[in-house]
Amino acid sequence: MSNEAAELVLACELLPKPSLTSAQYRTWFSIWVVYGSFYLCRVNIGPVRKAIQGELLITPLEMGFVLGALKIGYALGQLINGQIVERFGAKRVLIAAIFGSVASSLFFSLIPDAHLFRIGSLGTLPSQLMIFWFINGYFQAGGWPACVKIVSRWFTTVQRGRVMGVVGTSYQIGSAVTLLGSGWLLSYVGNWRASFWVPSILFGLVGLFALWSIRSAPVDGDVREGRLTIPPPKLPWADTLTTTLTNPAVWLLALGLFGLAIVRYGFYDWVPGQLQELQGTSPALSALKVAVFPLSGAFGSLASNWVSDRYFGGRRAPAIALFIGFVAIFSFVYGYVLPFGTVATVICLAGVGFFVNGAQILLAGTAAQDLARKETAAAAAGFIDFFGYLGAFFGDVVTGWILTKGSYGTATLFWAGAATIAALCVLPLWRARANS
Repeated sequence: MSNEAAELVLACELLPKPSLTSAQYRTWFSIWVVYGSFYLCRVNIGPVRKAIQGELLITPLEMGFVLGALKIGYALGQLINGQIVERFGAKRVLIAAIFGSVASSLFFSLIPDAHLFRIGSLGTLPSQLMIFWFINGYFQAGGWPACVKIVSRWFTTVQRGRVMGVVGTSYQIGSAVTLLGSGWLLSYVGNWRASFWVPSILFGLVGLFALWSIRSAPVDGDVREGRLTIPPPKLPWADTLTTTLTNPAVWLLALGLFGLAIVRYGFYDWVPGQLQELQGTSPALSALKVAVFPLSGAFGSLASNWVSDRYFGGRRAPAIALFIGFVAIFSFVYGYVLPFGTVATVICLAGVGFFVNGAQILLAGTAAQDLARKETAAAAAGFIDFFGYLGAFFGDVVTGWILTKGSYGTATLFWAGAATIAALCVLPLWRARANS
Protein backbone atom coordinates (compact mmCIF):
# COMPACT_ATOMS: atom_id res chain seq x y z
CA MET A 1 0.00 0.00 0.00
CA SER A 2 1.36 3.45 -0.92
CA ASN A 3 1.97 6.14 1.72
CA GLU A 4 -0.91 8.20 0.33
CA ALA A 5 -3.28 5.23 0.53
CA ALA A 6 -2.13 4.44 4.07
CA GLU A 7 -2.71 8.03 5.13
CA LEU A 8 -6.18 7.96 3.56
CA VAL A 9 -7.12 4.76 5.40
CA LEU A 10 -5.85 6.23 8.68
CA ALA A 11 -7.84 9.41 8.10
CA CYS A 12 -11.00 7.37 7.49
CA GLU A 13 -10.41 5.46 10.71
CA LEU A 14 -9.95 8.66 12.70
CA LEU A 15 -13.24 10.17 11.52
CA PRO A 16 -15.84 10.32 14.30
CA LYS A 17 -18.43 7.58 14.05
CA PRO A 18 -21.84 9.19 14.57
CA SER A 19 -23.87 7.38 17.21
CA LEU A 20 -27.34 6.21 16.30
CA THR A 21 -30.56 7.16 18.04
CA SER A 22 -33.13 4.65 19.22
CA ALA A 23 -35.35 5.64 16.26
CA GLN A 24 -32.51 4.83 13.84
CA TYR A 25 -31.93 1.47 15.50
CA ARG A 26 -35.64 0.66 15.24
CA THR A 27 -35.67 1.60 11.56
CA TRP A 28 -32.53 -0.45 10.95
CA PHE A 29 -34.08 -3.50 12.63
CA SER A 30 -37.38 -3.08 10.75
CA ILE A 31 -35.63 -2.84 7.38
CA TRP A 32 -33.60 -5.94 8.28
CA VAL A 33 -36.71 -7.98 9.11
CA VAL A 34 -38.84 -6.72 6.24
CA TYR A 35 -36.34 -7.04 3.42
CA GLY A 36 -35.12 -10.43 4.58
CA SER A 37 -38.70 -11.64 4.47
CA PHE A 38 -39.03 -10.85 0.76
CA TYR A 39 -37.08 -14.04 0.09
CA LEU A 40 -39.86 -16.13 1.62
CA CYS A 41 -41.68 -15.79 -1.70
CA ARG A 42 -38.63 -15.81 -3.97
CA VAL A 43 -36.17 -18.64 -3.25
CA ASN A 44 -38.81 -21.10 -2.02
CA ILE A 45 -39.04 -22.48 -5.57
CA GLY A 46 -35.49 -23.90 -5.67
CA PRO A 47 -35.97 -26.95 -3.40
CA VAL A 48 -39.28 -27.86 -5.09
CA ARG A 49 -38.17 -27.25 -8.69
CA LYS A 50 -37.80 -30.93 -9.55
CA ALA A 51 -41.14 -31.76 -7.91
CA ILE A 52 -42.87 -29.11 -10.02
CA GLN A 53 -41.22 -30.41 -13.18
CA GLY A 54 -42.21 -33.98 -12.35
CA GLU A 55 -45.82 -33.29 -11.42
CA LEU A 56 -46.56 -30.78 -14.17
CA LEU A 57 -44.52 -32.62 -16.81
CA ILE A 58 -42.38 -29.71 -17.99
CA THR A 59 -38.82 -29.85 -19.36
CA PRO A 60 -35.70 -28.22 -17.86
CA LEU A 61 -35.76 -25.59 -20.60
CA GLU A 62 -39.42 -24.77 -19.89
CA MET A 63 -38.57 -24.59 -16.19
CA GLY A 64 -35.73 -22.26 -17.06
CA PHE A 65 -38.23 -19.88 -18.66
CA VAL A 66 -40.52 -20.17 -15.61
CA LEU A 67 -37.65 -19.35 -13.25
CA GLY A 68 -36.52 -16.60 -15.59
CA ALA A 69 -39.99 -15.04 -15.68
CA LEU A 70 -39.53 -13.84 -12.10
CA LYS A 71 -36.24 -12.24 -13.09
CA ILE A 72 -37.78 -10.38 -16.04
CA GLY A 73 -40.63 -9.19 -13.83
CA TYR A 74 -38.11 -8.16 -11.21
CA ALA A 75 -35.88 -6.39 -13.74
CA LEU A 76 -38.76 -4.35 -15.16
CA GLY A 77 -40.02 -3.70 -11.65
CA GLN A 78 -36.66 -2.36 -10.54
CA LEU A 79 -36.47 -0.02 -13.50
CA ILE A 80 -40.02 1.24 -12.90
CA ASN A 81 -40.29 1.03 -9.11
CA GLY A 82 -37.10 2.97 -8.50
CA GLN A 83 -38.73 5.91 -10.27
CA ILE A 84 -42.04 5.38 -8.43
CA VAL A 85 -40.25 5.41 -5.06
CA GLU A 86 -38.72 8.80 -5.90
CA ARG A 87 -42.15 10.25 -6.68
CA PHE A 88 -44.61 8.57 -4.31
CA GLY A 89 -42.59 7.56 -1.28
CA ALA A 90 -40.70 4.48 -0.15
CA LYS A 91 -43.17 3.12 2.40
CA ARG A 92 -46.15 3.10 0.04
CA VAL A 93 -44.19 1.15 -2.56
CA LEU A 94 -42.82 -1.23 0.07
CA ILE A 95 -46.27 -2.16 1.43
CA ALA A 96 -47.76 -2.59 -2.05
CA ALA A 97 -44.81 -4.78 -3.02
CA ILE A 98 -45.27 -7.12 -0.05
CA PHE A 99 -48.97 -7.77 -0.52
CA GLY A 100 -48.69 -7.98 -4.32
CA SER A 101 -46.01 -10.65 -3.95
CA VAL A 102 -48.14 -12.58 -1.45
CA ALA A 103 -51.14 -12.63 -3.80
CA SER A 104 -49.20 -13.65 -6.92
CA SER A 105 -47.28 -16.36 -5.06
CA LEU A 106 -50.56 -17.86 -3.84
CA PHE A 107 -51.99 -17.80 -7.37
CA PHE A 108 -48.84 -19.55 -8.64
CA SER A 109 -49.39 -22.37 -6.15
CA LEU A 110 -52.96 -22.84 -7.38
CA ILE A 111 -51.88 -23.75 -10.91
CA PRO A 112 -53.49 -27.17 -11.51
CA ASP A 113 -51.51 -30.30 -12.30
CA ALA A 114 -51.34 -31.78 -15.78
CA HIS A 115 -54.50 -33.87 -15.29
CA LEU A 116 -56.89 -31.09 -14.22
CA PHE A 117 -58.45 -28.08 -15.88
CA ARG A 118 -56.34 -25.12 -16.93
CA ILE A 119 -57.08 -21.53 -16.04
CA GLY A 120 -59.21 -19.90 -18.73
CA SER A 121 -57.34 -18.55 -21.73
CA LEU A 122 -53.91 -18.24 -20.09
CA GLY A 123 -52.45 -20.80 -22.47
CA THR A 124 -50.23 -23.78 -21.78
CA LEU A 125 -49.24 -24.89 -18.32
CA PRO A 126 -45.68 -23.44 -18.50
CA SER A 127 -47.09 -20.11 -19.68
CA GLN A 128 -49.49 -20.01 -16.73
CA LEU A 129 -46.60 -20.58 -14.35
CA MET A 130 -44.58 -17.90 -16.14
CA ILE A 131 -47.37 -15.31 -15.88
CA PHE A 132 -47.81 -15.56 -12.12
CA TRP A 133 -44.10 -15.90 -11.40
CA PHE A 134 -43.49 -12.84 -13.58
CA ILE A 135 -46.08 -10.85 -11.59
CA ASN A 136 -44.46 -12.01 -8.36
CA GLY A 137 -41.10 -10.80 -9.67
CA TYR A 138 -42.53 -7.36 -10.42
CA PHE A 139 -43.85 -6.92 -6.89
CA GLN A 140 -40.68 -8.37 -5.37
CA ALA A 141 -38.84 -5.57 -7.15
CA GLY A 142 -40.50 -2.95 -5.00
CA GLY A 143 -38.58 -4.00 -1.91
CA TRP A 144 -34.96 -3.11 -2.60
CA PRO A 145 -35.23 0.44 -4.04
CA ALA A 146 -37.69 1.36 -1.28
CA CYS A 147 -35.35 0.05 1.42
CA VAL A 148 -32.32 1.75 -0.15
CA LYS A 149 -34.23 5.03 -0.22
CA ILE A 150 -35.23 4.68 3.43
CA VAL A 151 -31.63 3.96 4.43
CA SER A 152 -30.36 6.94 2.43
CA ARG A 153 -32.82 9.22 4.26
CA TRP A 154 -32.23 7.84 7.76
CA PHE A 155 -28.43 7.40 7.79
CA THR A 156 -25.39 9.45 6.81
CA THR A 157 -22.67 8.42 4.36
CA VAL A 158 -20.40 7.48 7.29
CA GLN A 159 -23.12 5.35 8.88
CA ARG A 160 -24.57 3.64 5.84
CA GLY A 161 -21.64 1.31 5.04
CA ARG A 162 -22.16 -0.50 8.34
CA VAL A 163 -25.95 -0.25 8.06
CA MET A 164 -26.06 -1.72 4.54
CA GLY A 165 -23.63 -4.45 5.51
CA VAL A 166 -25.99 -5.62 8.25
CA VAL A 167 -29.05 -5.19 6.03
CA GLY A 168 -27.26 -7.45 3.56
CA THR A 169 -27.32 -10.26 6.11
CA SER A 170 -31.13 -10.10 6.23
CA TYR A 171 -31.80 -11.66 2.88
CA GLN A 172 -29.05 -14.24 3.41
CA ILE A 173 -30.69 -15.43 6.61
CA GLY A 174 -34.12 -15.09 5.03
CA SER A 175 -32.93 -17.20 2.09
CA ALA A 176 -31.45 -19.89 4.35
CA VAL A 177 -34.63 -20.14 6.43
CA THR A 178 -36.76 -20.28 3.27
CA LEU A 179 -34.61 -22.96 1.63
CA LEU A 180 -34.73 -25.10 4.75
CA GLY A 181 -38.46 -24.58 5.24
CA SER A 182 -39.31 -25.24 1.60
CA GLY A 183 -37.26 -28.43 1.48
CA TRP A 184 -38.69 -29.63 4.80
CA LEU A 185 -42.28 -28.98 3.70
CA LEU A 186 -41.77 -30.95 0.49
CA SER A 187 -40.12 -33.87 2.32
CA TYR A 188 -42.59 -34.13 5.19
CA VAL A 189 -45.85 -32.73 3.77
CA GLY A 190 -45.30 -34.21 0.33
CA ASN A 191 -46.93 -31.32 -1.55
CA TRP A 192 -44.81 -28.67 -3.27
CA ARG A 193 -47.69 -26.19 -2.98
CA ALA A 194 -47.22 -26.07 0.80
CA SER A 195 -43.83 -24.48 0.11
CA PHE A 196 -45.77 -21.51 -1.31
CA TRP A 197 -48.71 -21.37 1.10
CA VAL A 198 -46.73 -21.16 4.33
CA PRO A 199 -44.20 -18.51 3.15
CA SER A 200 -47.02 -16.39 1.72
CA ILE A 201 -48.88 -16.33 5.04
CA LEU A 202 -45.70 -15.42 6.93
CA PHE A 203 -44.84 -12.68 4.43
CA GLY A 204 -48.32 -11.19 4.80
CA LEU A 205 -47.77 -10.92 8.56
CA VAL A 206 -44.47 -9.15 7.91
CA GLY A 207 -46.37 -6.68 5.70
CA LEU A 208 -48.55 -5.75 8.68
CA PHE A 209 -45.40 -5.28 10.76
CA ALA A 210 -43.92 -2.97 8.09
CA LEU A 211 -47.10 -0.92 7.98
CA TRP A 212 -46.77 -0.29 11.72
CA SER A 213 -43.00 0.06 12.16
CA ILE A 214 -41.45 1.92 9.19
CA ARG A 215 -41.45 5.59 8.22
CA SER A 216 -39.98 6.77 4.91
CA ALA A 217 -37.93 9.54 6.54
CA PRO A 218 -37.05 10.74 10.05
CA VAL A 219 -38.83 13.57 11.81
CA ASP A 220 -37.59 15.93 14.52
CA GLY A 221 -35.86 14.05 17.31
CA ASP A 222 -35.28 10.86 15.32
CA VAL A 223 -31.61 11.63 14.53
CA ARG A 224 -28.75 13.56 16.09
CA GLU A 225 -28.99 17.22 15.21
CA GLY A 226 -26.90 18.10 12.21
CA ARG A 227 -26.11 14.51 11.29
CA LEU A 228 -28.32 14.34 8.20
CA THR A 229 -28.45 16.72 5.29
CA ILE A 230 -31.68 18.39 4.25
CA PRO A 231 -33.48 16.05 1.80
CA PRO A 232 -32.88 17.22 -1.77
CA PRO A 233 -35.87 18.30 -3.85
CA LYS A 234 -37.55 15.65 -5.99
CA LEU A 235 -36.46 15.66 -9.60
CA PRO A 236 -38.94 15.18 -12.44
CA TRP A 237 -39.11 11.61 -13.73
CA ALA A 238 -37.27 12.49 -16.94
CA ASP A 239 -34.45 14.18 -15.04
CA THR A 240 -34.12 11.27 -12.61
CA LEU A 241 -33.93 8.78 -15.47
CA THR A 242 -31.52 10.93 -17.50
CA THR A 243 -29.23 11.46 -14.53
CA THR A 244 -29.15 7.73 -13.87
CA LEU A 245 -28.61 6.66 -17.48
CA THR A 246 -25.84 9.18 -18.13
CA ASN A 247 -23.77 8.07 -15.13
CA PRO A 248 -20.98 5.78 -16.47
CA ALA A 249 -20.32 4.36 -13.00
CA VAL A 250 -23.91 3.16 -12.72
CA TRP A 251 -23.59 1.32 -16.05
CA LEU A 252 -20.40 -0.46 -15.00
CA LEU A 253 -21.94 -1.53 -11.71
CA ALA A 254 -24.99 -2.76 -13.64
CA LEU A 255 -22.86 -4.85 -16.00
CA GLY A 256 -20.99 -6.32 -13.05
CA LEU A 257 -24.23 -7.32 -11.37
CA PHE A 258 -25.51 -8.83 -14.65
CA GLY A 259 -22.72 -11.42 -14.57
CA LEU A 260 -22.80 -11.94 -10.82
CA ALA A 261 -26.56 -12.63 -10.83
CA ILE A 262 -26.06 -15.49 -13.28
CA VAL A 263 -24.01 -17.25 -10.62
CA ARG A 264 -26.15 -16.22 -7.67
CA TYR A 265 -29.41 -17.53 -9.05
CA GLY A 266 -27.73 -20.48 -10.67
CA PHE A 267 -27.00 -21.73 -7.17
CA TYR A 268 -30.37 -20.70 -5.72
CA ASP A 269 -32.54 -22.10 -8.51
CA TRP A 270 -30.69 -25.14 -9.83
CA VAL A 271 -28.33 -26.51 -7.19
CA PRO A 272 -31.00 -27.88 -4.75
CA GLY A 273 -32.39 -30.10 -7.51
CA GLN A 274 -28.88 -30.88 -8.73
CA LEU A 275 -27.92 -32.29 -5.33
CA GLN A 276 -31.14 -34.32 -5.19
CA GLU A 277 -30.29 -35.82 -8.58
CA LEU A 278 -26.51 -36.29 -8.44
CA GLN A 279 -25.99 -37.07 -4.75
CA GLY A 280 -29.33 -38.83 -4.13
CA THR A 281 -30.30 -36.64 -1.19
CA SER A 282 -33.84 -35.84 -0.06
CA PRO A 283 -35.29 -32.35 -0.67
CA ALA A 284 -34.82 -31.56 3.03
CA LEU A 285 -31.16 -32.67 3.09
CA SER A 286 -30.27 -30.94 -0.18
CA ALA A 287 -31.90 -27.73 1.13
CA LEU A 288 -29.82 -28.07 4.31
CA LYS A 289 -26.64 -28.23 2.23
CA VAL A 290 -27.63 -25.30 0.02
CA ALA A 291 -28.59 -23.23 3.09
CA VAL A 292 -24.84 -22.88 3.69
CA PHE A 293 -24.75 -20.71 0.56
CA PRO A 294 -26.81 -17.78 1.95
CA LEU A 295 -25.63 -18.26 5.54
CA SER A 296 -21.99 -17.78 4.55
CA GLY A 297 -23.25 -14.92 2.38
CA ALA A 298 -24.38 -13.10 5.51
CA PHE A 299 -20.77 -12.97 6.67
CA GLY A 300 -19.70 -11.95 3.18
CA SER A 301 -22.08 -8.98 3.24
CA LEU A 302 -20.53 -7.77 6.49
CA ALA A 303 -16.98 -8.46 5.35
CA SER A 304 -17.17 -6.75 1.96
CA ASN A 305 -18.20 -3.37 3.35
CA TRP A 306 -15.55 -3.66 6.06
CA VAL A 307 -12.88 -4.60 3.50
CA SER A 308 -13.79 -1.66 1.27
CA ASP A 309 -13.66 0.75 4.22
CA ARG A 310 -10.60 -0.70 5.96
CA TYR A 311 -8.28 -1.54 3.06
CA PHE A 312 -9.49 0.66 0.20
CA GLY A 313 -10.44 3.87 1.97
CA GLY A 314 -14.14 3.57 1.17
CA ARG A 315 -13.62 2.68 -2.50
CA ARG A 316 -16.03 -0.13 -3.34
CA ALA A 317 -14.80 -1.30 -6.77
CA PRO A 318 -11.56 -2.95 -5.59
CA ALA A 319 -13.46 -5.03 -3.03
CA ILE A 320 -16.12 -5.91 -5.61
CA ALA A 321 -13.55 -7.10 -8.16
CA LEU A 322 -11.68 -9.10 -5.51
CA PHE A 323 -14.83 -10.82 -4.26
CA ILE A 324 -16.14 -11.64 -7.76
CA GLY A 325 -12.75 -13.10 -8.66
CA PHE A 326 -13.12 -15.58 -5.81
CA VAL A 327 -16.68 -16.32 -6.98
CA ALA A 328 -15.25 -17.46 -10.31
CA ILE A 329 -12.66 -19.68 -8.60
CA PHE A 330 -15.09 -21.37 -6.21
CA SER A 331 -17.71 -21.84 -8.94
CA PHE A 332 -15.14 -23.56 -11.15
CA VAL A 333 -13.99 -25.83 -8.34
CA TYR A 334 -17.57 -26.65 -7.31
CA GLY A 335 -18.24 -28.39 -10.61
CA TYR A 336 -15.45 -30.87 -9.91
CA VAL A 337 -16.10 -31.68 -6.25
CA LEU A 338 -19.70 -32.93 -6.53
CA PRO A 339 -18.63 -36.62 -6.86
CA PHE A 340 -16.58 -36.32 -3.64
CA GLY A 341 -19.63 -35.98 -1.41
CA THR A 342 -21.02 -33.65 1.21
CA VAL A 343 -17.97 -32.05 2.84
CA ALA A 344 -16.31 -30.82 -0.36
CA THR A 345 -19.67 -29.68 -1.74
CA VAL A 346 -20.55 -27.70 1.37
CA ILE A 347 -17.13 -26.03 1.48
CA CYS A 348 -17.52 -24.82 -2.10
CA LEU A 349 -21.12 -23.70 -1.51
CA ALA A 350 -19.93 -21.71 1.51
CA GLY A 351 -17.13 -20.12 -0.52
CA VAL A 352 -19.36 -19.14 -3.43
CA GLY A 353 -22.04 -17.82 -1.06
CA PHE A 354 -19.58 -15.72 0.95
CA PHE A 355 -18.11 -13.95 -2.07
CA VAL A 356 -21.26 -13.74 -4.22
CA ASN A 357 -23.28 -12.00 -1.56
CA GLY A 358 -20.40 -9.84 -0.38
CA ALA A 359 -20.02 -8.47 -3.90
CA GLN A 360 -23.78 -8.22 -4.45
CA ILE A 361 -24.45 -5.95 -1.47
CA LEU A 362 -21.70 -3.60 -2.63
CA LEU A 363 -22.89 -3.52 -6.24
CA ALA A 364 -26.60 -3.03 -5.62
CA GLY A 365 -26.44 -1.28 -2.26
CA THR A 366 -23.43 0.65 -0.99
CA ALA A 367 -21.77 1.45 -4.33
CA ALA A 368 -25.13 2.40 -5.85
CA GLN A 369 -25.65 4.95 -3.10
CA ASP A 370 -22.04 6.18 -3.21
CA LEU A 371 -21.73 6.72 -6.95
CA ALA A 372 -25.20 8.11 -7.70
CA ARG A 373 -26.46 11.60 -6.92
CA LYS A 374 -28.25 11.54 -3.58
CA GLU A 375 -31.61 12.50 -5.06
CA THR A 376 -31.41 9.52 -7.44
CA ALA A 377 -30.16 6.85 -5.03
CA ALA A 378 -33.27 4.68 -5.36
CA ALA A 379 -33.38 5.10 -9.14
CA ALA A 380 -29.72 4.08 -9.46
CA ALA A 381 -30.20 1.07 -7.18
CA GLY A 382 -33.25 0.09 -9.21
CA PHE A 383 -31.42 0.39 -12.53
CA ILE A 384 -28.45 -1.65 -11.32
CA ASP A 385 -30.73 -4.36 -9.96
CA PHE A 386 -32.65 -4.22 -13.27
CA PHE A 387 -29.50 -5.33 -15.07
CA GLY A 388 -28.77 -7.90 -12.39
CA TYR A 389 -32.09 -9.61 -12.95
CA LEU A 390 -31.70 -9.48 -16.72
CA GLY A 391 -28.55 -11.46 -16.03
CA ALA A 392 -30.44 -13.87 -13.77
CA PHE A 393 -33.05 -14.44 -16.51
CA PHE A 394 -30.34 -15.03 -19.09
CA GLY A 395 -28.60 -17.42 -16.71
CA ASP A 396 -31.76 -19.43 -15.97
CA VAL A 397 -32.63 -19.86 -19.64
CA VAL A 398 -29.08 -20.77 -20.67
CA THR A 399 -28.73 -23.16 -17.73
CA GLY A 400 -32.03 -24.82 -18.64
CA TRP A 401 -30.86 -25.17 -22.25
CA ILE A 402 -27.51 -26.61 -21.10
CA LEU A 403 -29.25 -29.21 -18.93
CA THR A 404 -31.48 -30.16 -21.85
CA LYS A 405 -28.44 -30.64 -24.11
CA GLY A 406 -25.57 -31.31 -21.72
CA SER A 407 -24.67 -31.66 -18.04
CA TYR A 408 -24.43 -29.82 -14.73
CA GLY A 409 -20.64 -29.65 -15.17
CA THR A 410 -21.06 -27.50 -18.27
CA ALA A 411 -23.51 -25.29 -16.38
CA THR A 412 -21.00 -24.60 -13.58
CA LEU A 413 -18.35 -23.66 -16.18
CA PHE A 414 -20.88 -21.20 -17.60
CA TRP A 415 -21.39 -19.70 -14.14
CA ALA A 416 -17.64 -19.38 -13.53
CA GLY A 417 -17.15 -17.63 -16.87
CA ALA A 418 -19.93 -15.16 -16.12
CA ALA A 419 -18.24 -14.24 -12.82
CA THR A 420 -14.90 -13.67 -14.55
CA ILE A 421 -16.44 -11.23 -17.04
CA ALA A 422 -18.32 -9.46 -14.23
CA ALA A 423 -15.08 -8.78 -12.34
CA LEU A 424 -13.52 -7.27 -15.46
CA CYS A 425 -16.52 -4.92 -15.90
CA VAL A 426 -15.97 -3.35 -12.48
CA LEU A 427 -12.22 -2.76 -12.77
CA PRO A 428 -12.51 0.68 -14.51
CA LEU A 429 -14.08 2.01 -11.29
CA TRP A 430 -11.04 1.08 -9.20
CA ARG A 431 -10.34 4.66 -8.06
CA ALA A 432 -13.94 5.89 -7.88
CA ARG A 433 -15.06 7.44 -4.57
CA ALA A 434 -18.42 8.34 -3.08
CA ASN A 435 -20.17 11.47 -4.31
CA SER A 436 -20.84 14.06 -1.63
